[in-house]
Amino acid sequence: MKLASLTLLSLALALSTDAARAADDPHLNAAYQDHIAYVATVGLPVLIEKCAALDPGYLQKAAPLYFRYVNTHQDQIERGRLLTLAEFAPGETVKSYRDGVIASRLSRLETGTLEQKLGMCEGALGMLSGAKLPGEWPVREASQTR
Repeated sequence: MKLASLTLLSLALALSTDAARAADDPHLNAAYQDHIAYVATVGLPVLIEKCAALDPGYLQKAAPLYFRYVNTHQDQIERGRLLTLAEFAPGETVKSYRDGVIASRLSRLETGTLEQKLGMCEGALGMLSGAKLPGEWPVREASQTR
């Protein structure tokens, strides 16, 4: 059970940009969960492909969970997409954001140890099965408002 907790934490760190105190504001936590739902649609297909190369049975476990996740979280994914797009810097594109997410959050699948890679793979299955990731949407500073 300790390994499962560590793998979920690893995935949370891999998918999050800010680890904040979610209990402080339920609205920020809901926004963060929406953001994670959107980021999952960006990063999980790549993660699943890389994990399937490590474990031949992974695709059969992950694919149904991924499609069920996308189908049951459509509203959350769309809210997360809108929240994420609203935070883009001038000139940032969806492609550059996607590339950045994959490079920064999934790089451990390229450079990590086998245990780290398998931990991320198992953590993704947990997230797709309904585990909520800790964190919250960061508060915008006054100087960042557009």
